[in-house]
Amino acid sequence: MTVVCPLADSYVVAAAREAGSAAEVTAARKLAKYTQLATNHTLQPIAIESLGPINASGCAFLNNLCGKLSAQSSDDRETI
Repeated sequence: MTVVCPLADSYVVAAAREAGSAAEVTAARKLAKYTQLATNHTLQPIAIESLGPINASGCAFLNNLCGKLSAQSSDDRETI
């Protein structure tokens, strides 16, 4: 029987340590990759793991965005 792992080999160790850690590693890599872009723009990496967790700053950004959408539309169902 062959077991297929849905995670990239480079993230297996981090993901085994703590849920969401692979998303945090990915977000940090994205920030490092786009350092030059971030000097002129605001960069908010959003990393979502195959098994569900989202990086903390990405989750906070999405919660804030959904709150603003909800306030603009006056519809509480638009929040996370």
